[in-house]
Amino acid sequence: MYKIIIASHGPLADGMKESLKFFFSTKLEVTTVSIDNDGLVSFQEKMDRVFDEVATSEVLIFTDLLYGTPFNEAGKRAANLSQYFDIISSVNMPILVEAVNLQRQNIALEDAVPQLLEVGQVQSFRNKMQESSVTDDE
Repeated sequence: MYKIIIASHGPLADGMKESLKFFFSTKLEVTTVSIDNDGLVSFQEKMDRVFDEVATSEVLIFTDLLYGTPFNEAGKRAANLSQYFDIISSVNMPILVEAVNLQRQNIALEDAVPQLLEVGQVQSFRNKMQESSVTDDE
């Protein structure tokens, strides 16, 4: 079973983990780490501790922003992981829910990532309505 880390600016990561509890009644295997007013050095120390805990596991890391501090700091540490890993930026609830679902099904991370990228795409109401009308016309 792969490990899931959510890293963000501010309390977003903790809030997303808290929201996951609405979908899953049992204990979540999700770790959060956030950069806050304590600054970069404190965040780096938290990241070091989290990565030490997952060093021998497959690891899926979600960050809020591509090339933001959480993404960059995760990238520095991920290179030292001994197992398969990936970093997905622009984390959102659909992708997190699916990530936990696939984690609980013991799907290999390498197989899960393509599914997660599909599920995590941003959706628009207008586009969904247009897709629906095309499907109805067929």
